[in-house]
Amino acid sequence: MKDIRAVALHLTLIGIILFILLIMAPLGLEAQYPKDTKSDFDPAIMKIKEEDYLGLFIPDNLTVFDENGNPLKISSFFGKPLILSFIYYTCPASCRPLTEGLAAALEKVNLHLGQDYNVLTLSFDKNDTKEKAVQFRKSLAEKVTMPQGADKWVFTTASPDTIEALTKSVGFRFFYSEQDKVFVHPNVYVFITPDGKISRYIFGLYPLDFDVKMAILEAAKGRTGKTPIINMASIACYRYDPKIGGYTLDFPFIFGMVGVGFGVMTGFVVFLYSRKLKKKRLKAASKEK
Repeated sequence: MKDIRAVALHLTLIGIILFILLIMAPLGLEAQYPKDTKSDFDPAIMKIKEEDYLGLFIPDNLTVFDENGNPLKISSFFGKPLILSFIYYTCPASCRPLTEGLAAALEKVNLHLGQDYNVLTLSFDKNDTKEKAVQFRKSLAEKVTMPQGADKWVFTTASPDTIEALTKSVGFRFFYSEQDKVFVHPNVYVFITPDGKISRYIFGLYPLDFDVKMAILEAAKGRTGKTPIINMASIACYRYDPKIGGYTLDFPFIFGMVGVGFGVMTGFVVFLYSRKLKKKRLKAASKEK
């Protein structure tokens, strides 16, 4: 009984600590951004309607440019599954964690980049240069462990026409907010089959390596499928906040998840305690008989 009470006490202390941290975190965000910053942006317009694009082919005759300025046809990435990610290299918000999350997941999958699949990261900022692409890759490699064959991961730039054609083909929409001085865009990885067909979308930052591997294997077989709800939940932690004009943690969602988790743990401890107490009473009753 003492052990159960100790566990319950520890869980209570953990719950209190988490509650304090979550209360304090928004205060830090408020210090970073002016309170009177407002935006009319509706984040709902950034959602990709998967059912409208799954199974469609992306254009294969477009040309992008790698970090050395070499031209590459989109078709040159076909023949194996392709992961497309759209970012911009000077992004102050989610582009970096989006790329770090993909790198971390790919590092854990038992597949070799360049042999089993390809990865193409394209900047949708027409003003980005190959030098910025080089710097972005360098800073990425300094922060995370890159996957096998990372030298085959291509960070590219392209002409405005190419950017528009490729992003439009997968339903990726973005715009530049003059008021907030940032690009507004969805956080998503697009999986393409070896013959250039849209196979799957994975939304959010820091995807599970299992989900990424399964998406690669399904794309390899030419299969298409809508993103499971579990993956959509991962994007809920990061949302665009019109009040600060940027991406931030969705604290109501986190509070809910912590509350649910803490409630489950507490319920489990109570269950164990009541079960042990019941056994003790039955044992005492049997002795009295």
